[in-house]
Amino acid sequence: MSGETFCGACGAACSPGAIYCGACGSPQGRPPSKPMRDRLPWILSGLALVAFAVAISLMIGGATGERAPGMPPTGGIIEGTPAVGSNPGAVDLASMTPREAADRLFDRAMREDSGGDISRARFFADMAVQAYANVPPSDMDNDALFHLGLLALLLDAPDDAAEHAAAIFASAPDHLLGWVLQEQVAERMGDDAGVSEARARFLAVLDAQRALSLEEYLQHQGIIDEQAARLAGGN
Repeated sequence: MSGETFCGACGAACSPGAIYCGACGSPQGRPPSKPMRDRLPWILSGLALVAFAVAISLMIGGATGERAPGMPPTGGIIEGTPAVGSNPGAVDLASMTPREAADRLFDRAMREDSGGDISRARFFADMAVQAYANVPPSDMDNDALFHLGLLALLLDAPDDAAEHAAAIFASAPDHLLGWVLQEQVAERMGDDAGVSEARARFLAVLDAQRALSLEEYLQHQGIIDEQAARLAGGN
């Protein structure tokens, strides 16, 4: 037969253009490629995902004014993170660990809230909560729980914030950030007795806890100092 080929595996004759050997089933040559029109939806989907990732990176890294009071760069992320493309404020989320990405989203949510843009603050807060859900349990320390508590308050979920405060106290009953969070939860719930207790406990353990020099205390020293000054002034 003109153009007849033979299977490289078993030697049986194969018809011209055969994809598989009729005798042993071995592949013959390269399978025909799909027409471009069949692959176009997949190509467009891939481009859309890339565009979404770039857009989120630009939104997170974009200029938003001053950092929220008491909020330093979190999770070891420092100012001047290498930029994506030509935007000097862009951030490459793919280069971060899950915890770093979640902390960066938290920081952006707090920035937007401090700047008065509640809608964008809640947008990033919701993204941050979802990001923390993907953080390995071994990386979810009291600092991360404090972040989640503040995010919950920003999203009008004081019950969730109370659970995060309780999780902090489960491992560290005198934790300063736990009492900062607990006071805000009590205020949101209209619990005057809870507010008084949180303030009293914060002042009672302040010196001893500061002496521990915990990493999260150093990260949020501004918040602790402001709380101490406010309560010392009777506010």
